[in-house]
Amino acid sequence: MTMTRLTQPATDADHVWGSLAAELVIVEYGDYDCPHTRRAHGILKQLIAESPGKLTLVFRHFPLRHLHQNAQKLSELMKAITDRDTYWAAHERLMLQRRMSLEVAAQELADLGLSVAELEGQSAQAALLVQADVERGLRDGVHSTPSFFFNGAPHDGHYDSETLREKLAAAPARLD
Repeated sequence: MTMTRLTQPATDADHVWGSLAAELVIVEYGDYDCPHTRRAHGILKQLIAESPGKLTLVFRHFPLRHLHQNAQKLSELMKAITDRDTYWAAHERLMLQRRMSLEVAAQELADLGLSVAELEGQSAQAALLVQADVERGLRDGVHSTPSFFFNGAPHDGHYDSETLREKLAAAPARLD
């Protein structure tokens, strides 16, 4: 299945790092248990730092359950974090891990003062939110992680710095 133009633009209900009014909005579908998603994070962070105020990242969950045994659980834990700043602090910590496990994630979340037991207590609601992200991704043709949309235009391929810079430069103007 080929990725299509993003059908549901980013909203405040998404995990938004930056301002939705930014010149360029990247919507990323990712999986915390995916080493490729974690590798791409450093590149995205660098691109955002190089363009202060011009670039926003939106992260949507797309756990590849058939490939990564902890993907769903990690997404549920993260979706249960409701405070924006805390979410992004946790996101950063998990994305920096070379090897992911539930134990590593639990320690990182605990180091931020989060109770994994409390987050797990919200897993039913969090699972619904994760599934909503997955369904949005499927409608847009997402099948792997990381997958990106640059101002709505799809990109499912290389995520090295040069390629992502080219995609940013070629991104269509915002329609909204």
